[in-house]
Amino acid sequence: MSTQFSKNTEGKGRVQQTLDGGTVPTMPKVRTTNGYMMDWNRNEIVRQLMKETPLAERFYGVPGITKEEAIEISKEAETRIRKMGVEFLSGPLVREIVNCILLERGHPEWRNVMTRVGASVYDACEIDTGLGFESHDNANQLDNAETSHKKKADKMSKEQNLLLMPGNLADLHLNGDFHIHDLEYFGTRPFCQDWDLRYFFYYGLMPDGVGVQSSVAGPAMKAEVAILHAVKVMGSAQTNFAGGQGFYNFLTFLAPYFVDKTDKELEQLMQMFVYEMMQMMCARGGQTVFSSVQLSPGVPKLWKDKPVVAMGKVWDGTNGTRKWVYGDLEKEVRKGFRALMVVMLKGDDWGKPFSFPKPEISIEPDFMDEDAAFNAANPDVLTYKELYRLTFELAAKFGTPYFDNQIPEYRGAGEGISCYQCCA
Repeated sequence: MSTQFSKNTEGKGRVQQTLDGGTVPTMPKVRTTNGYMMDWNRNEIVRQLMKETPLAERFYGVPGITKEEAIEISKEAETRIRKMGVEFLSGPLVREIVNCILLERGHPEWRNVMTRVGASVYDACEIDTGLGFESHDNANQLDNAETSHKKKADKMSKEQNLLLMPGNLADLHLNGDFHIHDLEYFGTRPFCQDWDLRYFFYYGLMPDGVGVQSSVAGPAMKAEVAILHAVKVMGSAQTNFAGGQGFYNFLTFLAPYFVDKTDKELEQLMQMFVYEMMQMMCARGGQTVFSSVQLSPGVPKLWKDKPVVAMGKVWDGTNGTRKWVYGDLEKEVRKGFRALMVVMLKGDDWGKPFSFPKPEISIEPDFMDEDAAFNAANPDVLTYKELYRLTFELAAKFGTPYFDNQIPEYRGAGEGISCYQCCA
């Protein structure tokens, strides 16, 4: 048999001439998805079937294919491709043919783990131009290269997660009977997270979690560094969570760094924090960090007698530290609260509101009654009523605050438990 190849004039791909002048269809090279040209080898189909179908056991409880059946399917796929007479062959086309055979043989589970997910070339181009898939789905994302990249990845991940969950649940989501939020991250990430700044003020900051790619910083010793560490915590956490990032008791835990700061200095610190959160275009899809801070106008009862954690120490009177509790920082918390409200009420240089961090204003029983003794001793510090009024002004002007009503008894505020998702 000759080794000379020519194009079939009838559009049947490449043919191989025999010594007697006849022709037989030959298999074209395969353009693989990982960027190579390979000679046709149906054993590659067997290998992929044996490699990938065992995933059906994990998600559907169905064992993977046997080698005998994989060989049969590879032969059937080769026969169909020869009949097609195509001049060019791609890995995705071979996969589609194999998947059709799997469905015809009654194996949708194998097909579901063998199929490809993602976008057609047309859909991918639409995404690149700011149109198509979820083009108006998220107001926090701009039309840029990172958004385009994220939407392509989202499309693949959403299809994957729907294919791998029980079919009846996928149908419920697709029919709108219930909604799986952030479906693109459903299989790999938790949703939102509230962070406790004390951890970072004691241990320092390791943004990547392992200290391999990022530099490792010790605990903050100065207010400016504490603010920047807080910023980087929320920025870097976006890579591991699907939703927003926040700080629990934000001002209470920051207060040790506010000691002896003037109102102007505190406003500068709060301004730095807010601008950093609104100007870091580092979150998923090139957006600003979706963030929030829990705010109370004073030190909650729960924390008044707890030792301060800051500057790498627990200030409990041991190991050379003095006894220092959060109740000693009432003035600093109130002044920090005022400073943050002043900054957010002003807006940015164009007068636009700061969308993030969302101020989550805690309405707690602890602050429904004034501390008359403290107010008398500190006439230059705003009262709880005056501080809450600033939040209402911010809500009226920009609509940015969230209000967390912890007044009902079931919320457990003041008794050590305050949670949306658990029972005391």
